[in-house]
Order: sequence, then C-alpha cells, then structure tokens
Amino acid sequence: MQRLAEDVWRRDPAIAQETVGDLAWMTRQHAGHEDEWRREVWVDGGVVAWSWIKRPARLFWEVDPRRPELLDDVFAWFEAEAAGRPLEVAVRAGNRAAIVALERRGFAHDPEAPWIRHNARDLEHLDEPAVPSGYRLATMAEVPDVAARVAVHRSAFHPSRVTEESYRRVMAEWPYRPALDCVAVAPDGSFAAFALGWIDEANATGLLEPVGTHSDHRRLGLARAVSLLALRQLRSAGAMTGLVGSRGDAAYPVPKLLYESIGFRELTRSLAFTSN
Repeated sequence: MQRLAEDVWRRDPAIAQETVGDLAWMTRQHAGHEDEWRREVWVDGGVVAWSWIKRPARLFWEVDPRRPELLDDVFAWFEAEAAGRPLEVAVRAGNRAAIVALERRGFAHDPEAPWIRHNARDLEHLDEPAVPSGYRLATMAEVPDVAARVAVHRSAFHPSRVTEESYRRVMAEWPYRPALDCVAVAPDGSFAAFALGWIDEANATGLLEPVGTHSDHRRLGLARAVSLLALRQLRSAGAMTGLVGSRGDAAYPVPKLLYESIGFRELTRSLAFTSN
C-alpha cells in the first residue's frame, strides 16, 4: 500500500490519495479497534489498488492511475461491504477519472461537508523555531518518553483512543524515525506540543501528521515552533518539499492559519462525495 502511495505521488501529486506517512499513522494508531475496519487489496505484480473502510461507511482508497478500470471495482466493493449509509468517499479535486466513476455510481459532491486542504511548501528556507522561556524543543530520539508522548497527543485530540500500546506500534512502523517525532518540552518536563514527521525518501517529501498542543499550553506559539523543527529535521533527512493537511472549510480555520503562517499553500483538496 505504501509503495503504491509513493508511486502515485511520483506520477501526479494532485491525485495521490495518501502518503506513506498517512498510511503508517492510520494503520497503527488504532490498536485494539481493528474490527472497525475492513480492507481489500488488488494485486497484479504488486499492489495496484486498495480499499479500506472505516465502518460503518467511510472509504479510504488508492488506485494506480495506469489502471483506471479498477476504480469501479474499488467503489463497487465499498458499496457491497459498507455496514451502513450514507456512503462517504473523499477524492482529490484533480482526479477527474475517480470523480466520473463515483458520479456514474450515483455519488454526488456534498459542498456542505467538511473538506481537507492539502498544503505544501519547499524546505529551502525555514524560520528558526522559537519557544517561550522555560520551554525547549526536542525529538523522541533525545527524549524517548512514550508515556509523555501519548499524554500530549490525548490532550490535544481529546477524546483520543491513542494508547501507549498503539503508539509503540506507530513507532515500529516504516518509515517512522524518532528524530522526526518532535516535541516541545514544558518547564515541568512534560510534553506540551508535538509534530510527527514522516519521510518519503523516494519522492523527497516530508509529511507532518499529526500536529497538536496540550490543552494547558495553547496560544504560546508551540505548534508553530515544533512544526518548524519537524520541517527542519525532514530537510536534514533529505526532504525537499513539506506537506501537511488541514481542514479547509470555515468551521475549523485555526490549523490552516497556522500552516499558512509558516509558508504552506494549498496544493490540492479532497472533496466529499456521498451516496444514500
């Protein structure tokens, strides 16, 4: 699945559904809840398509653009295997073949649904990260405290089902690197913010996923600082382009404004398609 993600990105970033980092994070953060997912893979000398349902009826997917005939197979499998209605599929705005295939099956774009903006920036010139007095920046290579790392994540994304067990699975997944898992350490030694970087060496890209701040340490510029640290670490690892996703709709504007403040601009967006 990750090799297909690499290949699709190399061919056309505007239609790539996921990155290697997205897949690593998605597949390993849900330890103990695997029964909520249903997966299918199409193989022809390698993975050429995959389809992954978050039950009851939300689809994650990827199809090799050289095999557009598989789009109907993937979406038909989703319709047959989903455990409820309405069916929900996100598709990149530039993926005309997928949009046509969805519309042919009765799906329609829902302009009122939340949507994701996929942002990019080059990594040549990055600001120096700065934190308030008493705080410091570090990586999990320097401060490998899994309990503190899970605690800051759970606060930032409350309610969260990430546990020490599931985070250890994330850390064991390719292409996780402790030096790309960046944190802001509070004066008391707890973790106050984080930005997890994922390197796609084949495409010289680096993804931030996820980024968050503990509820006790917000509005201090920590998410900006730790994101800049992660981008600098990704650049040192060989990435030339940084990527991050954010909600693009007006209902949740803060992450988009944060990423714009450090130089990210929209590359493409995911549109929500639904069918009853």
